[in-house]
Amino acid sequence: MLTIKKYQALFGLITLLIIQFSIFELHFGIYFLLSLMCFSTISKNVINIVSYAVIILLIAGFSSLFQKPILYDFVKDIAYFTKPIIALIAGYLLAKKIRDFSSFLRTFIYVVSLLSVLHIFKIFLSVDFSNASVAEIRAIGGISNLSEVIALTIIFASFRIQFLDVFKNRLLKKVVLGIIFFSFFLYFSRTMFVSLGLFLLAIFGYLKITSKGLKYGFLALIIFSLFYVYLYSSNFEREKPGLESFLYKLKIAPSEIFTPIRTVDPNNHAYLWDHWRAYEATLAIDQINTPITFFIGKGLGALVDLKFKVYLGDSEMRYIPIIHNGYVLVFFKTGIIGFFIYLLFLVNMYLFAYVEISSEKSKIINNLISGFGVYFFFSSLIISGIYNNEDFYMFFVGALLFFRNENKINLIEE
Repeated sequence: MLTIKKYQALFGLITLLIIQFSIFELHFGIYFLLSLMCFSTISKNVINIVSYAVIILLIAGFSSLFQKPILYDFVKDIAYFTKPIIALIAGYLLAKKIRDFSSFLRTFIYVVSLLSVLHIFKIFLSVDFSNASVAEIRAIGGISNLSEVIALTIIFASFRIQFLDVFKNRLLKKVVLGIIFFSFFLYFSRTMFVSLGLFLLAIFGYLKITSKGLKYGFLALIIFSLFYVYLYSSNFEREKPGLESFLYKLKIAPSEIFTPIRTVDPNNHAYLWDHWRAYEATLAIDQINTPITFFIGKGLGALVDLKFKVYLGDSEMRYIPIIHNGYVLVFFKTGIIGFFIYLLFLVNMYLFAYVEISSEKSKIINNLISGFGVYFFFSSLIISGIYNNEDFYMFFVGALLFFRNENKINLIEE
């Protein structure tokens, strides 16, 4: 029991670090060291899922032989494409040490609630809400916190699914739910709102292609369509204070992702950032211009030429290794072969919802894993999918892959 609590505390510390500090090197180092510390055998399901990412990495390495990448960029890409692999393995191995699913969920939710409190205080101490825009609030509080999406999904689902309920005190449960949801709202993140809807549909099994799933999916599509009819019929301004700038960002989201753009004025910052994802994706596709690169990509270390220098983060850059569109990123590095393997990886995760299993607990966990697959389908359009530098979801999926096995779930009954 002491050993289990030690690993439970370790999980709490790791969760705090990887959520609070969006530093690629820190995340990579934590996952690598954790894999070494908890080294043990892994299941066939883990090997199966990891194999897709390994094949993509190998294709990218092979295609690099036909290019002349700079060593630094080559090594950095190895780390980028390895991170989701070791994150999933690390999550599985740590869960194998913890063994108690309720303790795992409880620790995760308490850490997320603590960070939510800090986020709320940070905003209210620094923002003048009388004239602040959404952009200013996000600049101070951060642009997203995907851990809150999972925490909210688990808490909302626990009102119907008993074994997900980690709170013995009903009042405490409502307080934690209120804190996390308020913090969630203050991020004004399009990705977080859509993701929460996807995960809630997933955990209840409504993303499966069944009569009930189609009914709820169709209902969600109607609501989504009506909402966009409203957005397109309204004239929102980009820099207006309050919710208007957030609604403006929702309105331009489809064109930001899907509209091919090859030329922009670097001095027109508003237009540039409103179409940035489409611009960088279009340029990446244009640079796949030979039969070899079409089939196996440009490889590890390949850089997308933006045609001009732009400030990204703290640096002025013209050539970038990673872009927001994960599908185009995989195509750029590994060609059409890697692209289809990536799709197979996502489909394989989604199909967990269809696994026939008698245990209700394992079925719910399978639904949640399937939800991660659907989430990666969506997030690959906007934040690089599994290759997002700040993403920790593969770590969480790894833990779920351990707990999904009925004989390995050790619940503490109330």
